[in-house]
Amino acid sequence: MTMQGTANTLDLIKTVLARGPIGLGTKTTNVAALLNRPNQESDTELRHRLPYRNDEALGEELNERLIKWADSIGLYQGHLDYLRKCNFGRYVMLTYAFSEDRERLFLAGQAMLALFGLDDYFVDDKRAGSTLDMVGRNLSICMSALDEPFFTPKYNDATEKGLAAHPVLVALRQYINKTAQYGTPQQVARVRHEDMCLFVAMCQESSWRMNKMVAPVWEYLGGRQMNGFTPCLTMIDIVEGYELPHNIYSMPSVRQVVKIAGLICVMVNDLVSSDKEEEAGVNQFGIREAIQKEEGCTFEAAHRMGIRLHNDLLRIFEDESSKLMVYATPELRKYLIGLEAWIAGSHRWHTTSDRYSGK
Repeated sequence: MTMQGTANTLDLIKTVLARGPIGLGTKTTNVAALLNRPNQESDTELRHRLPYRNDEALGEELNERLIKWADSIGLYQGHLDYLRKCNFGRYVMLTYAFSEDRERLFLAGQAMLALFGLDDYFVDDKRAGSTLDMVGRNLSICMSALDEPFFTPKYNDATEKGLAAHPVLVALRQYINKTAQYGTPQQVARVRHEDMCLFVAMCQESSWRMNKMVAPVWEYLGGRQMNGFTPCLTMIDIVEGYELPHNIYSMPSVRQVVKIAGLICVMVNDLVSSDKEEEAGVNQFGIREAIQKEEGCTFEAAHRMGIRLHNDLLRIFEDESSKLMVYATPELRKYLIGLEAWIAGSHRWHTTSDRYSGK
C-alpha cells in the first residue's frame, strides 16, 4: 500500500469512528475519541461525543410513565407541566443507551426523579420549602427511606408513618425496593452507598451556603464528585441486566474512571444550571465562582477555565478507561462503554432540557 493509500485508509477509519456508535448494542471503545480529539483541549467549547442513542419516541414513552408515577405519589404536585418539560424520560433514554428493557429503564427514571426531587424539595429550591438549617435533618430521614431502620414494633410503626408522609421519601423507598428486585444485594448496597455519599456532600454544600463561603477549588471538586451523578452511574449494570462484580467495581483504577465520569457530568451541570438556581433562590457558588476567587480573575476567564477543566477531565477519563480496556472482563468492558454513553447522553440532556434551557 502506498503512503497516500495508508493516509486515505486512516482518514476513512477516523471518519467512520467520528460518527460514533450506531444502533442498540453497538460496542465501541474509546478509540474514536482518542483518534479525533485535539492535541490540546479547548477553553471555549465543551468537548463531547454524540449520544449513543437518540430514540425520541422511547424517551417520550418513559417520560409519560414517570409523570404518571410522580402524580400517583404527589411528587411535584401542581408542577407536573414543569416536570414534563424537564423530560427525565429522555434523560434515561439518552444515558442508559444499551438497554431496551422498559422496566429497568423505568427504574432508572424513578431513581433520577427521586434524587432530583430530593434536591429540589430538601436542598436547593426555596420555592419548594427547602431551608438550609433543615438540610441535614431531611437528608438523614432520606437515609432511613433508602436503608430501612429496625426498631421495636411501636417505633417501627412510627417510622412507617413518617416515611409515608412526604412524596420524596415515598419515591426513594419505591425506587430502592425496585432496585432490589432487579439487582443483587451487592448492587443494591453499592447504590445505597453512593446515594448516602451524595447526601453527605449536599450537607457540605449547605454549610458553604449558610456560612456564605466560597470553598477552595479542590474542596469544591471533592464535594461535587460525590454530589453529582455517581448514584446513576452505579446503576448502569443493573439497567443493562448484568452485574459488574463488587471486587472489580471497587478497584482503585475503576473507581477513578467512575468518579471522573460523574465529575465530568456535573461540570456540565454547573456550567448550564446557574440561571435555574438563581430563579430557585439558591444563589450558591459553582465551579466558576470557586475558580474566580482562587485565581483572582474575571468571571469570563473563570468560565473558560471551567470549560478547560471539563475537557481535561474528559481526556483523563478516555486515557484511563482505555488502559482498563486492555485487560477488562466482559462485564467491565460493558460498564466502561456504559460510562461513555452516560457522559455523552448527559451532555445532550443538560444542554437541551427545559430544566436548564427552558423559559
